[in-house]
Amino acid sequence: MKKMIKAQEEARQVRRSTANWEFIKSLPPKLRIALEYYIETGNFREAARMAGMSVDEFLYFAKDKANIYDMS
Repeated sequence: MKKMIKAQEEARQVRRSTANWEFIKSLPPKLRIALEYYIETGNFREAARMAGMSVDEFLYFAKDKANIYDMS
């Protein structure tokens, strides 16, 4: 259990450090909140729903536009 929690925290740190925060903060609230949720939780399905996008659209947006790297 401790290994799992540590791995989740490491993944969160990677997402935080690779994210293009200037770009994220320039977005409309709906997209900004969805990306911040994804960065903190790693739950891309819920974040895509929050953004009103398909999962594929959201992952493209998060990775290619906001530069968020996810270890999973």
